[in-house]
Amino acid sequence: MWIGETSLIEFQKRSCWKVEFFCNEGTGVSNSVFNLVGIQDIVNERKETLNPQSFSDKIMNYIGLENIQSLTGDLINFQPKYGKEIRSRSKIFRKGDILYGRLRPYLNKVYLAEEPISEGICSGEFYVLIPILEKILPNFLRAILASEYVQKHVQNRQTGSALPRLQLNNLLEIKIPLPPIEIQQNYEEFLVQKNLYRRKLATELSELPQKVIDTIVESLEHDKSHLHSY
Repeated sequence: MWIGETSLIEFQKRSCWKVEFFCNEGTGVSNSVFNLVGIQDIVNERKETLNPQSFSDKIMNYIGLENIQSLTGDLINFQPKYGKEIRSRSKIFRKGDILYGRLRPYLNKVYLAEEPISEGICSGEFYVLIPILEKILPNFLRAILASEYVQKHVQNRQTGSALPRLQLNNLLEIKIPLPPIEIQQNYEEFLVQKNLYRRKLATELSELPQKVIDTIVESLEHDKSHLHSY
């Protein structure tokens, strides 16, 4: 059972009146040795937008929710589009920004804008967050936002049934463990290296079936030519 107590002022501030918002039960209290800091204290929202229809013949880097892989945040099935192909007003993102999927947040789609697609526009179903670099590093922030720790908090805060969404203020109020920048730097380097390695393995795995077939075909052709030599 959810039981909580709050002031009328705090109650009125909420965008949705769900009892889970006012309870400590089930929020996954951190056992970290580092202080908990609200996400709102370490990021800013990028609010720039544009209408792609005004640039109908320009090819644009447009990212939709379908272009972000769950959990890993990898870019998938991406193709630049002409402005006339993008039907709705879009948000602008720049290098180092974090794109956080607000529609069906349980899908856990969190993208760090980096090469090869570090600038462009994205669906309005993303929140575009700018890490405050004096406080938090980009890869570390992306990893935390995509973590099970944050997901547990998000599950209690999404609203709507058929198309659940997460309100920005409900995301920003989540508190996360925040190590000093020096310690974050170690995590940052670890994440960069491991993500490069993981993507390399994923590429090799995706190419493996064709390589196996090619090897068999080449072997059969070689055997056939060898038989003809007798």
